[in-house]
Amino acid sequence: MESYIKQDNLTDFYGIKKTDQIREWLHKFESLGLVSIDKFDVYGQYGKFNRCSYRLDTEHYVLITNKLYNEPISKELKGFLALLKCKCLNGTNTTLYSQNKLAEELGLSKGTISRYMNEAIERGYAKRDKKGTHLLREDIFLITSESQLAIIKNLYPEIITDEDLERGYIA
Repeated sequence: MESYIKQDNLTDFYGIKKTDQIREWLHKFESLGLVSIDKFDVYGQYGKFNRCSYRLDTEHYVLITNKLYNEPISKELKGFLALLKCKCLNGTNTTLYSQNKLAEELGLSKGTISRYMNEAIERGYAKRDKKGTHLLREDIFLITSESQLAIIKNLYPEIITDEDLERGYIA
């Protein structure tokens, strides 16, 4: 997945005051291997400009629509819901993590997890049952299918390694 969005547009969209903050986050994501940034020159009517393209890893990813930003809930609950979506099984809106395990995985206190989980349930964003915790708003938390590569790697992890992919042995 590739994007040519301008950092100023990201700043405006997210309501952030400084473009430098977006730039810092993008470089942090790049250092963690979550995004690749390619810088190039563009020549236009008014001269030469620097542009960037951003490439996201599409092997494992989640999609959350921008409807979440307009929901009448706190930014903390929005962040919690985004984190919860990231802990769902691939291609689902279901996580099997207990609240204790979620606290450990997300680096949050058990009380914080409990508070936001209860609020998410009360407001109709999630439900809990014997089969796990489920995000309910499929108009916000989109269900994506795993890439063919991810499926094959899950079936044959000992055969196809990340190193093989990096070396270009598997396309």
